[in-house]
Amino acid sequence: MFLQIRCTLLGFFLIIAMSLNAQNQEIPVSEWLILGPAETQLPIYHDQQNIQNETFTLNNLLEFDPVDISGWTPEEGTTVNWSQQQSFQWSVHQGETVQLNPANADHPANAWVAFYVQTDRFTKATLEISSYHPFKLYVNGHGQGVKQSTEESGDDPGSHSEKLVLTKGKHLILARTLYNPESGAEWSVSGTIKPENEAPVMQSLQPHRYLDLETLSNQPQLSSLALSADGRLAAMRINQPAPPDGSGDSWLEIRETESGDLYREYRGGKDFGSVTWAPEKKRFTYTETENGETSLWLADLETGSQERILKGISDFGSYQWSPDGTFIIYSISEQPEPDQTGVYRLDDLEERRPWHFTRSFIYKLNVPEGTTQRLTAGLLSTSLHDISPDGNTLLYSRSQTDYSQRPYSVTEYQLLNIETLERDSLFTVPFGGSGKFSPDGNSVLFTGGPTMFDETGTNVPDGMIANDYDNQAYVFDLKTREVTPVTFDFNPSVDQASWGGDSGTIYLITTDRSYRNLYRLDVESRQFDKIETATEVLDQVDLSGDGRKAIYSGTGISQPAQAFSLDLNSERSALLRDPGEEYFKNVEFGEDKIWTFTTEEGIEIDGFVYYPPDFDPDQTYPVIAYYYGGTVPVNRAFGGRYPKELYAAKGYIVYVMQPSGAIGYGQEFSALHVNDWGIIVADEIIDGVNQFLDAHPYADRERVGAIGASYGGFMTMLLLTRTDIFAAGVSHAGISNIASYWGEGFWGFQYSSIAAAHSFPWNREDIYVGQSPLYSADQVTTPLLFLTGMSDTNVPPGESLQMYTALKLLDRETAFIAVDDQDHHILDYNKYKLWKASILSWFDKYLKDEPEWWDHKYGN
Repeated sequence: MFLQIRCTLLGFFLIIAMSLNAQNQEIPVSEWLILGPAETQLPIYHDQQNIQNETFTLNNLLEFDPVDISGWTPEEGTTVNWSQQQSFQWSVHQGETVQLNPANADHPANAWVAFYVQTDRFTKATLEISSYHPFKLYVNGHGQGVKQSTEESGDDPGSHSEKLVLTKGKHLILARTLYNPESGAEWSVSGTIKPENEAPVMQSLQPHRYLDLETLSNQPQLSSLALSADGRLAAMRINQPAPPDGSGDSWLEIRETESGDLYREYRGGKDFGSVTWAPEKKRFTYTETENGETSLWLADLETGSQERILKGISDFGSYQWSPDGTFIIYSISEQPEPDQTGVYRLDDLEERRPWHFTRSFIYKLNVPEGTTQRLTAGLLSTSLHDISPDGNTLLYSRSQTDYSQRPYSVTEYQLLNIETLERDSLFTVPFGGSGKFSPDGNSVLFTGGPTMFDETGTNVPDGMIANDYDNQAYVFDLKTREVTPVTFDFNPSVDQASWGGDSGTIYLITTDRSYRNLYRLDVESRQFDKIETATEVLDQVDLSGDGRKAIYSGTGISQPAQAFSLDLNSERSALLRDPGEEYFKNVEFGEDKIWTFTTEEGIEIDGFVYYPPDFDPDQTYPVIAYYYGGTVPVNRAFGGRYPKELYAAKGYIVYVMQPSGAIGYGQEFSALHVNDWGIIVADEIIDGVNQFLDAHPYADRERVGAIGASYGGFMTMLLLTRTDIFAAGVSHAGISNIASYWGEGFWGFQYSSIAAAHSFPWNREDIYVGQSPLYSADQVTTPLLFLTGMSDTNVPPGESLQMYTALKLLDRETAFIAVDDQDHHILDYNKYKLWKASILSWFDKYLKDEPEWWDHKYGN
């Protein structure tokens, strides 16, 4: 588990200096961290004019940084390696003026001075740094200003002022000062801070802090986890985002699973997408894409060679090695020529989707010969599921529209003999999923909804309709064509399913209440064993060919991404990689706990709570109630689109609940989602919030916010038409009019085929009108913030705009934040930060009576 620093607020901040809380009064900075000096020189030929008839001066040295300071967190005693012969340690200077001494007064030199400021709310201040010598100023790692002048001894030192915009938390102030040997003046630095209001601003020399938006946005990411066939080596991709656009750095690591030691590392700009191990030897393949064309590379760790086995493929898809390593099956997409008239007919509802006419087809690549063969064509896409253990047969599927039954499409599963191209159709079903051959080749493990095979997998009481998002696992006998629903009495929902080393063992990655867990199923006895892992929410899992070893990555509450190896026999995990260990070492997280309540109907509603890092039960705190309310639970993963750890770090108690209808709690529970659209869920959320407030006296009943996205955004709107217990609401990409979403959203009618099974605007007015928040907009009295990506194809922006229009005409407190060029998820690096800041500043305004941040961003 991620090592968490647990300490009191005083010990955490180690505040060394004063509280700067006198409005409009300049307060001197009285303590500093110092690094250096490090002697430097002007480049040779600096006195010769360049092509612009200018010479290179001392000030030109400030135009580039001699060291990358983007990851710096200065602290007394920490070392910065400067060269093979020299390193420097950060030291503390007590006093308002820092006196620096160059090693050689005749040569230029660099030094760095730093301190931290922290505030418990949004505020502004003016920072002024003074020195006789030039310097460059940084705030939170970003260059903020330069003083280029040099003053003589006897004159007043020059200065540079910078307006600071400080959100709640800790901020690094860093200055690189450049000694000018021609000055004759002392090399000194001083500074003052002038707050603009009464908000306390404090100085500190310690980097320990609470989570902030910048830290969260730039956290290391772990992906492309892959285990070699013998289980000895693990490949993983590490990505380190960085300002200004999040591009940062990315590299591939190969690690030994027994020790976790680094075996090989690949850096230098390669893309390293879709990493897959070959079935034998220490070889792996990866894709590299440039200018829209993809190449497939084969790397051999024993010889050190790399060979391009496919070159320059446009619209390359996925690929899979054959069991014996003699060929690869891959896919390529094709698109028709676009219509140029701008006038066209829609034959199918799905044709609104720009990618609807894209088709994917299967190809074979012989290795090492490099020859290829196209295996499929036709009107419909062919999707590869698996290659049989003997390498002779492919399992693939084709889907097509069928408006006669839910979910208005069906999938046909077929077997293809690779040599003869003879086909064998297995079945055609709705609600289908993936399929994998058993190790003996006699069965196929399928995943799909409870009604994938009629009612075979359905386990709900009479009168209820199963929720087909509650995925099940089935074993299909290829000889008898019989289907066995192996998870019929298993409450967790199946996200992924894989065979073990034999045909009697299946491993299931599941949505299990608010967790994502790994289970082992003995097929014969139907015994499920939960395998303990070191994370709360599994992300990626890969198994060795013999079923003895696995690697996995995952997160948890206050636990950033980590990768582990797992011995499947002893069920022991060992840490492979913790990319955030150094990055998060100075971040303190708050406590969390599970909290459940029971409804009047006797249903237990699961939930959990995040506390601020400096939580004091004798104080009161604003509360954010977070929910989805749709078909999946809110899991305990770290960060994400709605980072509860960040909300807690900003001083909120965050209560997350899992209302009726979520998968992972059994089919009867998930079936409550069908045809509900808030009928049950709204009352449960209101009941849960009230019970939570009653049970926690430190939760301020007058300062409770509600937030949800997509179906959760719909729930926010609906809740605010039903109750006034919330002081503010946030709806991202919410649905205000169920009928318009059903007809306009790209997936509206198909999502509703499950969420509103057999119900339509013409036969269920109680749902499509009665549960649509728009038709009760006049009941909303709570300030409500709408946010949406203006290119959202899932829940169209009009859903938020309709409700916003209603509230504006009703003269209610409301705001609308439009995020251009973003879909249902806000993924752009900088837009994500602005979007998230909008949510936090809205809650600060209405739950803390601190409108300054919101007003700074958007005005009154």
